[in-house]
Amino acid sequence: MGAAYEELIDRQLGLAKKAAAWFERSEHFEMAAPQVLPILNFRLRDIPEEELAAAHARLVEEVTRDGQRWISQTYVNGRSVLRMMIISYLTTEEHVAKLQTALVQAVASAKAVAAR
Repeated sequence: MGAAYEELIDRQLGLAKKAAAWFERSEHFEMAAPQVLPILNFRLRDIPEEELAAAHARLVEEVTRDGQRWISQTYVNGRSVLRMMIISYLTTEEHVAKLQTALVQAVASAKAVAAR
């Protein structure tokens, strides 16, 4: 039974590591803290600090509105960050990819609104 838990934890950590690498390659996001656990703290790139919390709040609303994905906003060292956790044994690479797509679409939507 212990081996099954180890495999689950290793799988979750692997998914988190891949997600962290995606955030670091992203033109829109960056990691806000190193990924150690299957909990990732990330933030939008190139947003002034005084606008970051509001931008993150809008992004959380957009991404979670349909109930298919869950991310949250919190603060790390006094700075607004977005947080995702890969803790369900049901989470797959497909779920993470869909979240990434939703994040990019939310950024594009926000930029379109701002351009008006």
